Amino acid sequence: MIRFLVAKVRLLVISMFLVAILLSSVQVSPRVNGQQYPNITSYRVDGAPNYDAPGNESFWNMMDWTNVPLAASVSPGGGHTTEVYLKSANDGFNIYVLLKWSDTVGPSFGAANELYEMSNGTLTPLSEEATSNVTQLFYNSTYYYQDRVAVLWFLGGSQQESPAMQLGSNGAITGGAADIWHWQSVPTDNNPANQDFPGGYTDPTGKALYPNDNVSFAEDDFTNMTGFYVTGGSFGVGAPNLDPYADPFIVSAGNAFSDSNKTWSVEMVRSFTTSDPQFQVQLVTGAKYYVAFAIWNGKLGESAHIKSVSQWYTITISSSPPPYFPTVTLTQETSGVTLTLAAVVGLGLLFTGIIIGIVLKPRKKS
Repeated sequence: MIRFLVAKVRLLVISMFLVAILLSSVQVSPRVNGQQYPNITSYRVDGAPNYDAPGNESFWNMMDWTNVPLAASVSPGGGHTTEVYLKSANDGFNIYVLLKWSDTVGPSFGAANELYEMSNGTLTPLSEEATSNVTQLFYNSTYYYQDRVAVLWFLGGSQQESPAMQLGSNGAITGGAADIWHWQSVPTDNNPANQDFPGGYTDPTGKALYPNDNVSFAEDDFTNMTGFYVTGGSFGVGAPNLDPYADPFIVSAGNAFSDSNKTWSVEMVRSFTTSDPQFQVQLVTGAKYYVAFAIWNGKLGESAHIKSVSQWYTITISSSPPPYFPTVTLTQETSGVTLTLAAVVGLGLLFTGIIIGIVLKPRKKS
């Protein structure tokens, strides 16, 4: 009888341990300035990125997508992409960020200069000052802009309520500072349709620079309340960026457009640490970072300050492997308890009730 009870109690302990593991997977969003932001976990994986087929690596199948809603930065010109799906992984030294979004008009490799139509019908080049008032750019079936996606990493300072640029500037943000990973179909995508790859980067002497293996990349930018700047390399003699000796290709990218389901997939990869911590986010396992996302649909006239943007999110760099089964999507909250949490607690109570019932069930007398 004692041996029987010991075995059942041991089973009860194992059950509660499993419940604890399930509870640990429930994401609790942090609060900053009274605001609560959804969290994305970057799981630890063993696999390497596949730049030729982004998103097809087996480890991506072990985690769920996070659906990030987007809205127009400026109306009516912006807001053509309503959501972007996102996953993140890391190998302990590099972070992978996978983004996927719908583009029903197809990929754009346009490289037109931004124009807008004045009240008298005159087409005028967009200036920094004009971004204060221009709400729609000129475009048509033959004149349009490149497709783009950006990941903004907040670096500190006075955080704005929502990630936004200062209209009337060259891309300054309204609070603090940020590192931006900025993929563009032109010029950072190494695609035959892009004749401008990789964009004219040089060292300080004017020698042309190219990424290792000519892989696509995301431009690495820095922005604060005074302006927007490219971080590494130069654009010719006498045209240095913030650090003309830094590698401008530190954010590698794989990208692909699916003609069958009309979606872009872009996978960005960067090392945890870099040589320019004053301009570039430095990542540490266990830490949490504030991020935001933006997408431009070039064929629908989005460029410059006109785009689709998210609110703040966080990314946590985890040393834990990804789950091996899909989780419940966080879609509702009731009194601060998410559906996932309720489901997990209910499952735990079910396990516990079953085990307790087994332990306490009286044995028939023989």
